[in-house]
Parts: sequence; structure tokens; C-alpha cells
Amino acid sequence: MSFLSIDPFAVKILFYSIRPYLRKRYLTFLALLAIVLAPVMLKRTGAIKSWTSDRRLTVMTPHNETIQRELGAAFIDYWEKKTGESLYIDWRVPGGSNEIRMVLDSLYQAADKRVADGDGDGGIGVDVLFGGGQLFFEQEQQKGRLVELNVFAEQVDLFANSSIPASFTGEPFYDDEKQWVGVCLSQFGIVYNEDGLRAIGVEAPKTWDDLADPAYFGKLALADPTKSGSVAKAFEMLVQQKMHDRLKNIQQQPGEPMDKAIARTKREGWTDGIRLIQKIAANARYFTDSATKIPHDVAQGDAVAGICIDFYGRTYNQRFMQPDGSSRVGWVAPVGGTSLSVDPVAVLRGAAEPELAQEFVSFLMSERGQLLWNGQPGSSIGTNKRALRRLPVRRDLYIPENLAQFTDPEAMPFENSGDFVYDPELTQNVFGSLRFIIRVMCMDSHDELKSAWKSLIDADFPVRAMAIFNDVSEVSYEKAQHEIKRAIESGSKIDLVEQSIRKGTVFRVNFSKVKNMADKGR
Repeated sequence: MSFLSIDPFAVKILFYSIRPYLRKRYLTFLALLAIVLAPVMLKRTGAIKSWTSDRRLTVMTPHNETIQRELGAAFIDYWEKKTGESLYIDWRVPGGSNEIRMVLDSLYQAADKRVADGDGDGGIGVDVLFGGGQLFFEQEQQKGRLVELNVFAEQVDLFANSSIPASFTGEPFYDDEKQWVGVCLSQFGIVYNEDGLRAIGVEAPKTWDDLADPAYFGKLALADPTKSGSVAKAFEMLVQQKMHDRLKNIQQQPGEPMDKAIARTKREGWTDGIRLIQKIAANARYFTDSATKIPHDVAQGDAVAGICIDFYGRTYNQRFMQPDGSSRVGWVAPVGGTSLSVDPVAVLRGAAEPELAQEFVSFLMSERGQLLWNGQPGSSIGTNKRALRRLPVRRDLYIPENLAQFTDPEAMPFENSGDFVYDPELTQNVFGSLRFIIRVMCMDSHDELKSAWKSLIDADFPVRAMAIFNDVSEVSYEKAQHEIKRAIESGSKIDLVEQSIRKGTVFRVNFSKVKNMADKGR
């Protein structure tokens, strides 16, 4: 096999990269050649491995390399022992769920056009969709891109005896059409640095409200909810908790019908949640495009705390764990403030390897596949090298024999889920609106927000200035349900930009007023 047949495009890049240096000293040229050639040769090695395998499974995922490596190796070993065939898994990682959604949209649009032209079977060259959150999978299902999974018929007892419940804490664990199923559990929470907490003089956070403490000013790490569905879900949990808190203590006003009281209470809870998000954002150092940056920065001490999904926090806790079991990185699920959701898997329409894809799903739901999520590395149930620090979705596996080899035996998600129950009726229809609101209220005007908050802190929160700061009527529950939602769903960029400018201006003006009033009152 010739070198050019491996990757001619890479060879062209190599040539044009070194051409300016061809007349320079020989050793300099060789050094540059080695640097540029290394990734080309690495690519060649991977390509040869795939071409010499009997079968090839293509998986699109947002999961990290550790999950890919550990689960991939386990399934390859399982398949080779079962069939005698060698297997190569081609992992495709465009980014997070939003990036994957855009890629799938583009690929399926092209595939559908080929079918309409009488050329093609509707496939996109990808067999399995693995990870990205339940809402993402529901959206892909509605677009007709998923197929029924065999695991529901092959392992019927798992679902009949509630080893995998249909839903838990208000979150579905699989869909009615049996086209996706959750393979592991997820919770949203707070990652924190023990040394950083001591430096600012606060205890470890326990609730979402703790992150609004002025002691965290400039010390929080947040991710952009418009770039990550999982991050947006965390903010939705926060808002829902505030709505739940209000609904637990409904007080009818004189002559007010109960249905009116409930509607008013929901609006008040929404307002509480939006105000809390605004204060947490005011404490933030930044909004990053990458959710994985948050635990990294917290671990390094560049931030004291941040909002992240459980396995990110647990992974960094493990990474910095000392021989005595302590770690400078901790993670906590906010008390009463987060549901227990799943990370699903599905087989894509038009898969080139449908049998292999279905087998991959079945393996992930098997006892061996499930225990890998939390088994200690090197144990009889665990991974080879690194712990995944995620929790199995199968309830029947949380037994003493397995827990003795778990990395997180104390988690017990089905027992320690708290009293939070996700209610889609409250916020699911305004999920997109919430992302929009956080952008215009907290991100587009982040500098002004932080400046106003700092002045409020320094002035000990004067009442009149705080009243203006707390005015979030521009993004009320009613406006989120109608005005903002219409602009998002209209598909008109002009409408959306107009909404952004108008609402963003309102907040900038308010933040400026707050700063001036607080500064004068000091």
C-alpha cells in the first residue's frame, strides 16, 4: 500500500507546510518534517487497523475518550468472543449535542435528497447515536431518525420488573416507541474546590442558592446554555425548584379562584428562578463554550465552584484523590434541586450495520455493560484503566456484591434522589426561551451585570437599587411562553435579533442605573 493511498490530502498539507523551509538548513527541515509527519503517520496506523478488521461500527457521540476507549474495548472483546470476528469502532465526535444535531440535520437532509432522486437508502454512514441527553433523543425521534430497539424484546424482564423503570423523578428512562433507552444516569450539580472555599471563607455549597453568595464574586465558572443542552437543563432544574417551592405553599388572595392562584404562583416561582440565575451569573468569571472546562478550572483553582454534570465532577474528584481518600475537588447534587435523568443510546435509520448496532445497544444494557459505568478499574466488574464515574441505569445491579467494587457505592441514586420531581408542564415548553433569556440577560451584558453586582456588594445592597436589579419583568413567565417563544419558533432571524436587542437594552439600562445608584449611596 503506497503512502499516498493513505491520505493524499494530508500529504498535500505536509508539502505546502514544508515548502518555505526547503532552502533552509538540513536539520531544521528534518525537525519540521518529523513534527508535521507524526500526526499523518498516526492517522495511517488507525486507518490500517480499521481496514484490516472484519466489521466496522460507526458511533456518533459526545462522550469523552475514556468512555470511548473503555466501553469500546469491552464491546470489541465481547463481539470477537461471540463471533470470532475482529471489530473496529469508528467514533465520530463533532462536539456536544447541539453540534451533533447540526451534523445530523445536514447529513439526513442530503440522504433524503438522494432517496428522492432514487439513489440511496436514507442512511448517513453512522450506525449508533450514543449520548447527548433525553431531550436530544426525543427531538431526533420526532424527526424519524431512530428505529425500534431489539433490546426491549431480548431483555424484556429488565423493563417488566422495573429494573429499568419507565420513569423516575419525573424523567423518562426510555420512550414509548422503544426507539431509545437510557444506559446510565445523570444529575446536575455543583463542582467545587476545597482550597478555594477556605480562601473565600464559605462552606461547601449544598443548594443552588449558595452560588448567589457575594463571596463567590468572580469565582464561579459557568457554561453557555445556548451551546450545551445539558447545561441548559441544569438551569431549568434551578428554575423548577423555585416553582416547586412556591407551589408547595400556595396562598390564595381574597376572592381568588384556586386555578388563578396556581397560575400566579407559577409566575412568582419563575421570577424567583430567573432572579437567582441573574445573581449566579453576576458571580461568574465567564461563560465558556465547553462544559468540560468548568471542572478543569475548578480543579486548577482558577474558579472556586461551577455548575456541571455529575460524572465531570466525579472524574476530577478521582483525578486529584489522595491516598487517604481526600480530594481537593468535590461535587454535590443540590438538595431538592435536581432530577435523575438518563443518557440514552439509539440505532439510527439507515444504519450500514444494523445487526451490529443493535448488538451494541444490547451489550450496553447487559450486566457486563452496565457495571462498567461504575466498576473500579481492575476489578472483576470494572474498566481496564480509568474509572468512568457514572451510574448504571439498571436498578437491580445496586446489590452488595457489586457495590463493594463500585467507585461511588454511596451514591445509591434510586434511594438518594431527594424530593425533586421534574414536571415538564412547568418549563419544558419554554426551554428554548430560558436559553434565550440567559443569553440576553446574563451573557450579552455580562460586563455590565458584574459591574452592577459589584457596586451592590460594596454598597451593602441598597433597597432601591436592588429593586431595579431584581426587575426581570422583561423576561416574565408569560413573555417566555408567548412573545419570546414565538420569536424563536418563527424561524425569522430578524424577529429574534429584534427581541435580543430590545430585551438586552432594557437590562443594560437597568444595570447602569443600579451601578450609579449603588455608587452614589456608598
